[in-house]
Amino acid sequence: MRTLVLSNDLDETREIISTAYSPYRLSVLGDPKEFSAWYAEGSFPGVTVSGLQYGAETLVAPQPLDSYLLVCQLVRGRVKVVSPGREERVVGPGETYVLDPYRRFQVHWAPGARMTTVRLARETIEQAAADVLGVEGPLRARFTLSGTISPSAARSWAGISAAVHREVLGEGVARSSPLVATQLTQTTAAMLMETHQLVTDGVDAQRPGVVAHPAVRRAMAAAEERADQPLTLSDLAAAGRVSPRALQEAFRRHLGTTPLGYLREVRLGRAHEELLAARGRADVTVAEVAYRWGFGNLGRFAGEYRRKYGHAPSRTLRG
Repeated sequence: MRTLVLSNDLDETREIISTAYSPYRLSVLGDPKEFSAWYAEGSFPGVTVSGLQYGAETLVAPQPLDSYLLVCQLVRGRVKVVSPGREERVVGPGETYVLDPYRRFQVHWAPGARMTTVRLARETIEQAAADVLGVEGPLRARFTLSGTISPSAARSWAGISAAVHREVLGEGVARSSPLVATQLTQTTAAMLMETHQLVTDGVDAQRPGVVAHPAVRRAMAAAEERADQPLTLSDLAAAGRVSPRALQEAFRRHLGTTPLGYLREVRLGRAHEELLAARGRADVTVAEVAYRWGFGNLGRFAGEYRRKYGHAPSRTLRG
C-alpha cells in the first residue's frame, strides 16, 4: 500500500482523508498535541484496500459514502461506531462492521486504534445483492453494524479479505489481468452477502421456478462466445433471459453444474486449445495462458487441468 498520510497536522489529515473517502469532520477529543494519523491505500481494478490509524482519542463524522461501501476490520484497539437514531456498536480487534453507501455514521477512535478497510463500488454491491436474492438488479442494499453473522462466516470473510490484501500488497495478477480482477471483485461482493447481515426492505427472494432448455442454451452460447470477457452470473442470466437464481437452478437440473462453473470449464478448454497450438514454442508459458483465461491461481489451474486432461498443462505445452 502507498502511504498518503503520516502526520501530526489535523488540517492536513482532514483534507487528504476527506479526498480519499468522503468529506468529514475530524475532531480530537484528547490532547491535540498527542494527535497523529497514518493512512495508506492500494488497489486493483474494482477493489481498494486501506489502513488507517489515529494516535489520539478522535471523533470522525463523515458524509454518507454514496458511491461505495466499506468493510472495516479492527487490527488493534477499539472504536465505537454510531449510526444516529439507528445503531451503536463497540468494535474490537478482529471484528468487522459494514458502512453502506447510504448510512450516516460517526466513529469514536480510542488512542492507537488501527483498522483496515475493503472498498467496493455501490454498483458491484447492488448487483451482488440482486443476484443473491434472485431478483432483477441492481438492488439497493443496506447492512447492519452487527458484523459477521457467525464464527464460520467470520472465517470465510477473513479468507477472502486476506486474498484481496495479498493481491494488493503482493502486487498479484489481479493488477494486470482484468478478468482475474473482475472475478475476485465479484467473489468478494458475493462473500459479503453471505457473511454479513444484508437489509433489503420490502424485497423477498423469488422462487427459482422452472426454466426451459432454451434459456440454458442461450446462456451456454454466451459463455462460449464471450469466454474471454469478464462475464458475471447476471450477464449469463441476461443472455438466458431469466433471473440469476432461475438460471442457477436450470443449470443444476439440466447440466449438473452452475453457470459460472460451466464458464470455467469453457475457459479451461480454451486454455487447453491455446497450449496445444503453442506446443514446442519457447516464448509461451503456462502461466501467461492461464492468466489470459482468468485462472489467477496456477496451482488450482494445474489441478483442474490434470483432472480434465489427465496430465499437467506443462506436458501439453512441451509436446
